[in-house]
Amino acid sequence: MKTNKSSSHLCRILTVVTTVLALLAVSSSSVSAGSSLAGTVLFTRLDLYPNIETVGVVVSGEDLPETALLSYRLSGESDWRMGHPLMRIDDGRLVGSLFDLNPSTSYEVKVTDGITKINGSTATQPEELAFSPAAVLHVDDDALPGGDGSAGAPFQTIQEAVDLAGPGTQVLVADGTYHESVVFRASGEENSWIQVKAEGDNAILDGSEQLSGNIWTADSSATKVWFTRISGIITYLARDGKRFYKYDDLKGLKNKVGHAGVAMNEGWFFDPATLKLYIRSLDNPANHTWQVPSLNYAFDAVGLDWLWVEGFEMRYYGKSTSGCGVCTVNSSHLVVRHNRIHNMQLGVYFNWTGGADRGNDTRIEFNEIYDPPVNEWPWKAVKGSSMEGTAIVVRGHVGAIVRGNHIHNFFNGIYTGSSAALENSELAFDADIYDNHIQHISDDGLEPEGACINQRFRDNLIDTSLVGVSLAPVTQGPTWVLRSVFSNYSGRSIKWDGNSDGIVLIYHNTGWSTQTDINGMDLISPMHNAIIRNNIIQSAGYSFAETPIGSTGVDFDYNNWYTTRGASLPHFKWENVNYSTMTSLCNATGLECNGHESIPGFTDPTGGNFTLIPSSPNIDRGISIPGINDNFIGNAPDLGAFEYEVDPPPTAISSLRANSNPTNAANVNFTITFSEAVTGVDLAAPFDDFGLTVSSGITDAFIASVTPISKTAYSVSVNTGAGDGTIRLDVSDNDSIIDFRGNPLGGAGTGNGDFASGETYTIIRAITTPVTVTLKSAGSYDGWVVESGENSGVGGTIDKGSTTFNLGDNAKDRQYRVILSFNTVSLPDNAVVISAQVKIKRQGLVGTDPFTTHGTLLQQIRNGSFSGNTALQTGDFSAAASPSSVVDTFTGITYHWYGAQLNDANLPIINKAGVTQFRLFFSLDDNDDMSADYMKFFSGNSTSSNAPQLIVIYYIP
Repeated sequence: MKTNKSSSHLCRILTVVTTVLALLAVSSSSVSAGSSLAGTVLFTRLDLYPNIETVGVVVSGEDLPETALLSYRLSGESDWRMGHPLMRIDDGRLVGSLFDLNPSTSYEVKVTDGITKINGSTATQPEELAFSPAAVLHVDDDALPGGDGSAGAPFQTIQEAVDLAGPGTQVLVADGTYHESVVFRASGEENSWIQVKAEGDNAILDGSEQLSGNIWTADSSATKVWFTRISGIITYLARDGKRFYKYDDLKGLKNKVGHAGVAMNEGWFFDPATLKLYIRSLDNPANHTWQVPSLNYAFDAVGLDWLWVEGFEMRYYGKSTSGCGVCTVNSSHLVVRHNRIHNMQLGVYFNWTGGADRGNDTRIEFNEIYDPPVNEWPWKAVKGSSMEGTAIVVRGHVGAIVRGNHIHNFFNGIYTGSSAALENSELAFDADIYDNHIQHISDDGLEPEGACINQRFRDNLIDTSLVGVSLAPVTQGPTWVLRSVFSNYSGRSIKWDGNSDGIVLIYHNTGWSTQTDINGMDLISPMHNAIIRNNIIQSAGYSFAETPIGSTGVDFDYNNWYTTRGASLPHFKWENVNYSTMTSLCNATGLECNGHESIPGFTDPTGGNFTLIPSSPNIDRGISIPGINDNFIGNAPDLGAFEYEVDPPPTAISSLRANSNPTNAANVNFTITFSEAVTGVDLAAPFDDFGLTVSSGITDAFIASVTPISKTAYSVSVNTGAGDGTIRLDVSDNDSIIDFRGNPLGGAGTGNGDFASGETYTIIRAITTPVTVTLKSAGSYDGWVVESGENSGVGGTIDKGSTTFNLGDNAKDRQYRVILSFNTVSLPDNAVVISAQVKIKRQGLVGTDPFTTHGTLLQQIRNGSFSGNTALQTGDFSAAASPSSVVDTFTGITYHWYGAQLNDANLPIINKAGVTQFRLFFSLDDNDDMSADYMKFFSGNSTSSNAPQLIVIYYIP
């Protein structure tokens, strides 16, 4: 371990943070880029590392100062904005980050120490990477051997297609189970990936063989022990789809003694000398199915670039090495997204062993990774054993984005760095880890270890873990921990160990636990060079505890440390001295002289809501930090992860039918949904919170019961009474329904929260059984029409032959609209349509996801064709929809499928004598960026399983 940085170094950083306006005034005298009036400081190079919402900033030079002022602006703007000051690290460079930037946006950056300055520019990455395949190879496990990868003759294995894939190739994998390890053998090219993508929702890579039946022999030397022989070594075993505990040795198995001497009633051990798999089980193992790995990894790449893996389930890998979903070494420009990875030691593992052009630029996003029930086993029985797995390991070179992943039931969550290379400043350099939901973790939710230069952990939710974030150690930094929540921790929210002496900045986080004698933050060894600002940490032990002595260069202030242990016990321990109050701590140590120990005032912490209530003592209690909390509301920033905003009152947002319609049922159900969690809903008669609106043909209808479904939704059962007609359920506001902050429905005052626009049941006592038909859009008549010019509102060109259509805008900001054409003549003339839905399947994306920038995806209906000709016409772009029709809205059904439920007013418009057409478009015509941003969906020219669908439900009177 290197010598600790001096405390004065960090104090100078703190001075810059709190006196940034003074620096700004000095900076007005700066000279040209890279020059120095004093002749000592010289900025020679500015490196910018753009991500989606952040930019890493690094300045190299000679005799660099301890800190420097960082400014930025949108390209073309005149005013500069302040960023967080840069900090000098061990190797002499100035390092920092810009936060809260917009995707796909150009920025100018300026760094100055008041005399010397240097400028640069960069553009952030897009929210969604654009990829349009130049070629598609198809894979289907049900295909006959010898296919050529075409849609009509798919390959039988993924490896066959990958072996032939080159830059721009999409390997499209049909639903099925694939028992294989896929090895990439070639690279893509810049923005032309080799993409391996699941076509549907159930493409599964399974690395196991199944064991079942009467194959087990009872061991004569121990009770509840059986064995069978298997073909080779394994390091992982699952029983009925869940991980099974592994004993260290056979003796331990026979004596029920697990790792570290912990008693374990069930588990396994493999004897490589005899190839016997031993099982200790409370019942006969023949009663179960066992998943025995025969492969090590699902996807593997070494020294290759521009690779993309999306949409798969990967499970049960781990034969002779640590099982892994996606494992790479020295590979760059990687995308791993929307996968479900489970039951293996490592979910995603990116490694780098050297080479400046290797191991760079990776995205791990929107994956679900889990390995139950490892989190249920005693911590000591797993820690330090071969079962200590990690969901995501970032050990690459430069540039990693890890976002939107859901990690649960794992031993460790996200690890960055390497314990074997703690001082390597190139390892895992500049990583953005954010918006991850990590829960039920045995050990560390977040674990940066090593140099950790410009690693940003922000906006993460870590729930039910031993440790929220472990800093053990950070050797250089800066490492950022921002606006994250550490809830229900059973060890501590923040842990320091390994004599951590790198710069660590902990701003605006929330920690909460009610477990007895658990500390909010623990220093297992001294720590150095850390700023802790504007956080809220609640615990039931010490607020923070340092038993060892020797910490230097630390600054804790403007935090809310609250412990429920009461006044009879000390609240703080610093350098092995107890302090009963924050005042005594401040007087003795200088720590937390502007902090407080009040009850935090969370909205609903037991329910996971850590926003602040209006009376919270943490509102306007923080200190301004340039580049971190610039957009605060009120007189000062709030403490914790969430800035308080005025809470709108709850509202009723829908009253939906829960049963088929029309109906002859004596009882029907409605689902009432509110905008947020509410209480006070009448669950017993007379149900004054609700009312019925019925037509004249219905008599004696009444509300029978109200049952909670969730905190926001209620099921209301209605007796339909007698006669034919319509029934609608309304919400009547009498201020008895309130949210967790006490706001009544619609705000104070009765009647302002009434809701009377819900769905209606049609009651027909003589109704017969409904019929469901699924129709496919006619490929010869559907396709897209693109606008003739931006804002022209008329069609210009069409495409009716492709297997996909586009929705969004093109590079000239011209809107795409799509026509779907269904032959509905097969519907009986006397059919009464009671429900209809249009479904489309996503194929790919170009540019930014239009669902995030172009508003809502809408559809209009036309009885017959829009322009009077069934064939696609440019006039279809703007031709009138059917009179009396209303616009329908698409929502996501699965990741791939989107659906629009037809409004009741549109059901009679469906043409039983010919064609029914639909026009699809986004509510915003373009996003004015002169860049192509559109979603690609399969058209009627694609395979039947992918074609747009019209699902019609009707009955015959």
